[in-house]
Amino acid sequence: MVSFKDIQIAYLIEGMDGVERLLKGRKNIASLLRRAVKELRAAGKKTDTLDKYIAENYGPGTRGRSVPMTGQERLYKAQRIHAGGPFLRLPLAPLGTDKGGVVRVCFERDQIIVRNAA
Repeated sequence: MVSFKDIQIAYLIEGMDGVERLLKGRKNIASLLRRAVKELRAAGKKTDTLDKYIAENYGPGTRGRSVPMTGQERLYKAQRIHAGGPFLRLPLAPLGTDKGGVVRVCFERDQIIVRNAA
């Protein structure tokens, strides 16, 4: 098992060669890399090459699930806020809709169809 501190030590001693050797064959380490960078910056260390490595290999990082691809099917759980009825939180990025954008919603007996209004 590798910790973010192991990544920090490898980076400070051997640079990116040490980090790559440490992480070779491991999965799901993007969050450890980001935490290592955060802690190194807090300590006043330069992280340029590590930042570049993360950007090239793991992207910018986001919270939650990735944006669904066209044609992909997902299950969502209904949510409820206090006294209101159940609702769904759906990502609209696949429609090309940004904050303030307008969508057309068609409510049918057994389905809800969401389309970009533009």
